[in-house]
Amino acid sequence: SLVSPVLVATPVKTLQLATRWDLATMNTIGKIEEFQPEKEKFTSYAERVELFFAANSIPEEKKVPVFLSTAGSDTYGLLRNLLAPVAPKDKTFEEIVKVLKGHFEPKPLTIAERFHFHRRNQASGEIV
Repeated sequence: SLVSPVLVATPVKTLQLATRWDLATMNTIGKIEEFQPEKEKFTSYAERVELFFAANSIPEEKKVPVFLSTAGSDTYGLLRNLLAPVAPKDKTFEEIVKVLKGHFEPKPLTIAERFHFHRRNQASGEIV
């Protein structure tokens, strides 16, 4: 059946019978768009998602499904590739954030940074 009953507390602290459809159409505070790496750092996006979860009292077991359904198809496809052969739905929210952060914001390699530092040439007219 598409409609299954669920008990929901109302503001007057009585229990009211609601359907899954009612819960799905409840108003939310704020909105999360798809992640767009060309517009925002992933760390910033993850923080906004966590704030959305807090503002809307999203329970721990719903964080992964909500994130995967709002992050966008490009991000979901990338995540599937990064986690293969494990499905994204089988990971925790924290594990997913760690994997995506590692991909979008990798730590700089020390040896590469040293190379760039030592390769620095003094331009004409530049003082020491």
